[in-house]
Amino acid sequence: MSRLFIYDTSNFIDFPIGGQLTSIGNFLRFICEEHPERTEDIVLVGVTLCQGEIGKIKKINLYGRQISFLPVTTAEKDLGNTASSLRLRYVKGLLKCRKLLKIAKRDCNYVHSPEAYGIVKLFCPVARCVIFSHGSYFNMERGFRFFQKNLLVKKGFVLYLKWVLRSANLILLLDKDSLRDYKPYNSNLVQVGNSIICPELPEGRHVLREGKVREILFVGRLSKDKRVEPIIRAVEGMGKAGFGEEGSGMDGSEIRLTIVGDGEEYHNLIPYAGERIRFVGAVPPKEVKEYMQNSDILVMNSSFEGVPMTILEAISYGLPVVSTNVGGIGEALHFGQDSEETDGTAEGIQAAIRRIEAHYDVYSRNAYENSKAYDYRTLNRKVYDLLCGYWGC
Repeated sequence: MSRLFIYDTSNFIDFPIGGQLTSIGNFLRFICEEHPERTEDIVLVGVTLCQGEIGKIKKINLYGRQISFLPVTTAEKDLGNTASSLRLRYVKGLLKCRKLLKIAKRDCNYVHSPEAYGIVKLFCPVARCVIFSHGSYFNMERGFRFFQKNLLVKKGFVLYLKWVLRSANLILLLDKDSLRDYKPYNSNLVQVGNSIICPELPEGRHVLREGKVREILFVGRLSKDKRVEPIIRAVEGMGKAGFGEEGSGMDGSEIRLTIVGDGEEYHNLIPYAGERIRFVGAVPPKEVKEYMQNSDILVMNSSFEGVPMTILEAISYGLPVVSTNVGGIGEALHFGQDSEETDGTAEGIQAAIRRIEAHYDVYSRNAYENSKAYDYRTLNRKVYDLLCGYWGC
């Protein structure tokens, strides 16, 4: 019997909060619902928040099924105070767990964290490996936290990623930018996209209280590439006299920003906290959805992305989006219909919010309708069929 190993630096339940975990979770939900008999052949290889669980295979309950889980290292829950590289600890943990994994040629290795790929090939050079790329690998070094000044490590990591791309059996990816970047290295590329679970909105849109935008939302890791500070300055600026354009009816005096997430920039951003700017930290997926239900517009201001799960989830709740047009965002959104593009400045964000509020119902209805194209059953059926080419019975 062929096993499916799924590798990610997460616990596959609720850590770390983010789109990558949601994407994997939606795939596992599809398997549990549509192919429950195959869950016995899945092994999740990740991290834990409990030191005593390292190196011990256990069963975790996902969507009514029991799935094997092997945590190989610990992660720190406070992402703003991470003392060392989780990627490096994950690699070391995989090396220590070789005898527990027992990877064989007939197994399929489904890799979401590329650092796992080299270890899999070390254990079994003929291993079959499918990569899921959550964004272009060539942006990864820009997000380094611990090795930004070490040019040797950065250049070596880029060379390693190119080797991963060349030697993988199949690469699943989210956006056309990644497709373009990877073509020189591998011809077996398939664009699959992220998936979401669409809620039922009785009115097919988000309903504004008193017909005015009040609640702005940001969800994501607090890192430099997310550029959260201009979002904060945009909302703060809305409270100043003369903000609204003449005749717009918008003064911004009651607009607030809720920031969901944590990360290395938390300590630089927290001084902005106040009546209009609220930080709530990392919260479970269920609470993220509650914040979306109670917000009016999602703002993303990233310098690079794949196709953010946060954006797809937001439009599924009828939330219009203000975002930079980077990575696959322009493929997921329809600027001018369900969203507005910003140049990343505070002034650009303010102008985009004004445009959305002027025709909010139209943007909201379009957002909800467009979100249905990312239904988890449709997209993950495609992923499952592709994986079955390497994950035999």
